[in-house]
Amino acid sequence: MVAYLIYLIIRLFGFIIHRLPEGVALWIGRQVGYLMYFIDFEHRKVAMENLKIAFEQEKSEEERRSIAKQCFQNLGMMAIEFFRIPRMDIETYQKKVTVEGLEQALKVLDEGKGALLLLGHFGNWELMALMSQVINRPILAIAKLIKNNPWLERWIIQSREKIGLKIIPPRNATLKVLEALSRNQIVAILFDQRGRRSKGIWADFFGRKVPTTPGLATMAIRSGAPVIPVFMIREGYDKHHLVIKEPLRLIHTGNFQRDVEANTQLFNQVLESIIRQYPEQWLWIHRRFERKPRRR
Repeated sequence: MVAYLIYLIIRLFGFIIHRLPEGVALWIGRQVGYLMYFIDFEHRKVAMENLKIAFEQEKSEEERRSIAKQCFQNLGMMAIEFFRIPRMDIETYQKKVTVEGLEQALKVLDEGKGALLLLGHFGNWELMALMSQVINRPILAIAKLIKNNPWLERWIIQSREKIGLKIIPPRNATLKVLEALSRNQIVAILFDQRGRRSKGIWADFFGRKVPTTPGLATMAIRSGAPVIPVFMIREGYDKHHLVIKEPLRLIHTGNFQRDVEANTQLFNQVLESIIRQYPEQWLWIHRRFERKPRRR
């Protein structure tokens, strides 16, 4: 009953947001994010701990606190935009989002091996889904299910699929991704969450070893599909810049395990590079860094 009530409240909030001018709605989102910085003690603590690990030697505590506040504000605006995305047409999207590197990226599909998109929880990553309508091709993405709220989960999946994003559940995801790549499809992978300690690759990230999922490297090596870094960068409040970089030059030594480890490290370096450029736009509230000592 509680889960259904939460679902109804969220849908009601979305109904109201749709009827507000975009500028007003985004202003509300920004203020809500700023408020959450002060009242969400747990996530604020996580963000500040993460920022200290990443930038203790480079930025003052005041600078790190400013980044954390901007992170919360970005998330508030992103929440507002999420409700508006399903009703956004291509013309509106193209006015809001400038795209860099699209033509070059589409050429890799001529090889017939599909493409893997290296993404992070950066800027408004949900807006990237609408690119499926721009290129007139479906984009697949691995997404975790929402536990204990089937109504909310069903609505979010339907909202994403409505704009052309096909969701792959995490279970047996590797096989499903390899099948999609064999059909020359595009698969988006959010790579920046913490991997399992027992199965992850311990790779450098901001000068610290962190457990990192080997899935993207494994799928890239097995399929031969190119890996293309893609980031949605917020410019101001209501404008965005989608940067599609050139395919990465993967490392191939002939040793599968070493290649997985080396390329996982490469992907972390790519993510760290873009985060350093726009630190306020990354999801610092996620516990990316280990708090427990690593067992030898």
